[in-house]
Amino acid sequence: MWKMFKTILSSENYWRSVLRLAFLFAIVFAVVVYVGEAKFDWEYFSAKYINEGRWFTFFRSRVLGGLVYGLFVSYFFQRRKILEDRVK
Repeated sequence: MWKMFKTILSSENYWRSVLRLAFLFAIVFAVVVYVGEAKFDWEYFSAKYINEGRWFTFFRSRVLGGLVYGLFVSYFFQRRKILEDRVK
């Protein structure tokens, strides 16, 4: 188990996948928040997050959430790929 964990974490493809998923998650989640809270009203959104000085918290939470999402999802994708390759 630890050997597979180390193998996955040392893989360059794993880290590329983590960054790609983190970036996509951050964009999708920011759009969902924009649509869900602001209902396409840019003035409301900018007043709530930018003008009140919460833009750093908004940005940081999206990046950290994306990284956590990317770490877990990429790990299980890589693990599944390794296990499938062993069976073949």
